[in-house]
Amino acid sequence: MESISVLVEKNPQPMTALFTMGSNAQGFVSTRVKMGKTSKLMVYVKAGGKIHMASKEVKVTIGGCGG
Repeated sequence: MESISVLVEKNPQPMTALFTMGSNAQGFVSTRVKMGKTSKLMVYVKAGGKIHMASKEVKVTIGGCGG
């Protein structure tokens, strides 16, 4: 595994996190992100010269970061 990128589609700056892994890394990260409104969260993993992607719609509710 080479890197993990986290993007939030509707954030003003979509690139939320970028983790570059060392050669002995396990490939597990944990982070928190701030979202102002419901949006798609996308994760890209670069491994073995290929890029893999997963996404999920995340709902922001009243009392969350959006108000």
